[in-house]
Amino acid sequence: MKRAALLAQAIATFLFVLPFRVAVADDPVILVCRDRQDPGIGATLVFDLALKRLARSTNIGPNILFDDHNVPVKVTPGTIEWEVAHNDYVLDRATLELTVIGRVYVCQIAPRQL
Repeated sequence: MKRAALLAQAIATFLFVLPFRVAVADDPVILVCRDRQDPGIGATLVFDLALKRLARSTNIGPNILFDDHNVPVKVTPGTIEWEVAHNDYVLDRATLELTVIGRVYVCQIAPRQL
């Protein structure tokens, strides 16, 4: 009896966790970022975390976030980091603040679009 309860619990846990693992592994993460001091400046970043890549970035206004794509990123529990043209990019995963050459961009996860 105890064995059947443990098996049922394991199956329930697996069925609960599986959709989240698949979604995290397969879905791109899209962030919309704006300069903290000048909201007219910003970027949209698309990450493929399963492949540890910045899949694409597009800029808004005059800034140092350009049309980068397929850039390797270092993913840690606290940050996502990458380098482009000798500039270090550090995205704090808790606050969603992106720091680039002393500028701070405040980011939000983009809503899903159909």
